[in-house]
Amino acid sequence: MTARYIQKQLVKFNEAALPNSFVALSAQLDQEGNPYHAGIVIRLDRRNFLHHYCGSPEVIDDFEPGTWYIYKVIDIIKVDDNDEVASFLEHCRRVCGKSKIVYSCVLDGSAYNAEGEYISNTGLPELGTCVGFCVNTLSLFCVDADSYLEVQDWDELSVPENFPLDNFGQRYTFARYPNLDRGLYNAYKRRVSPLEYICSAFVEQYPIRKQQIDDIIENVQFAIEKKFSQ
Repeated sequence: MTARYIQKQLVKFNEAALPNSFVALSAQLDQEGNPYHAGIVIRLDRRNFLHHYCGSPEVIDDFEPGTWYIYKVIDIIKVDDNDEVASFLEHCRRVCGKSKIVYSCVLDGSAYNAEGEYISNTGLPELGTCVGFCVNTLSLFCVDADSYLEVQDWDELSVPENFPLDNFGQRYTFARYPNLDRGLYNAYKRRVSPLEYICSAFVEQYPIRKQQIDDIIENVQFAIEKKFSQ
């Protein structure tokens, strides 16, 4: 998969004529073009919505973010199928209405069910990053797969040493859950970066393996930098 192909598939927000309805993985970029925040863009009948977790889970209606967002349409939901896209949007609203997520660099393969309820696979409370929140939302729609990502492919080394967001997340989590088993918490401490998240949009076999992302991550980063240098 070449950087040129990837660049054609990545879209700056509203840079070109778009299908009327779709679901896409989205990332917000810093001024150097590095992805630092993840979400899901939902376009339904020419209206834009953003499902994300930034302090609190929410669906933003009539989302118009400006330049520094990029996204890649995914095939989990059929493009221009208003019924499927509307069903996914409603799922996002149910998730946000019930979620009690606490920020932490934890990803354990848990997900939200059809009622938007968080179902823990490990006994941990609802913990996660912006990427984890989106991954857990997407997993319900991965036909013939239990999850969107094969989260076991990531380990504690995916969290950089002294990573500020990890330190923040641990303080936040143990303040909320002071009796939480720290060993259990550490067993599932892992982080999928917003760049890896965008890379996953180019893979169409679920659950997605880390190696599949590693194989294209340099080309995706190059394509993002190229697109935003124009």
